[in-house]
Amino acid sequence: SQATMTVHSLNIFDRKGKTLFTKTYSPLAKKQQRYLNQTGTAEPGSDPITEQRKLVFGMLFSLRELLGSLTPADGDKEPSLEAVKTGSSTVHTYETMSGLRFALYTTNDVPSSNLSSMRSDFSESTFAQDVLRHIYSNLWVECVIRSPMYTTHNPASKDSFDVKMTNFERDLDSYLSSLPWFR
Repeated sequence: SQATMTVHSLNIFDRKGKTLFTKTYSPLAKKQQRYLNQTGTAEPGSDPITEQRKLVFGMLFSLRELLGSLTPADGDKEPSLEAVKTGSSTVHTYETMSGLRFALYTTNDVPSSNLSSMRSDFSESTFAQDVLRHIYSNLWVECVIRSPMYTTHNPASKDSFDVKMTNFERDLDSYLSSLPWFR
């Protein structure tokens, strides 16, 4: 049923795996993060949540590479990884031409695309792939990339740009909460 559909969290990574933005939404995901912090399962001196994000990026990167090597060439069309489904959740993923990776964690009943859903009660705008494309094109580009404070490729800068200086999070929350499966 739609009432059980949940967005757990969203992560945005750059092409090298650095986390540019992360937000946890569901109480279950927040509880898991508290548990990770309490158990200290990461390397000494490192943050378990950061380690978890690195593992997720590594998994998505490795699966994307594997897909590229196993998929027959189809002209100009690159093979893409849309989702990774486990027993209890799905990571929907969207990669931009510039190498940004968006990872949306949801319950398994949130459809990734019209190809993955046999349900007729979803409109096109509620498929996770379309949601991720919208987050990139209409929110990330508008709020972050077009921000006068945003600069690309300047890791030596002491005044590093923070996404929190933009309206991205506010607009993201507003957009996600408007979706029929956001709980």
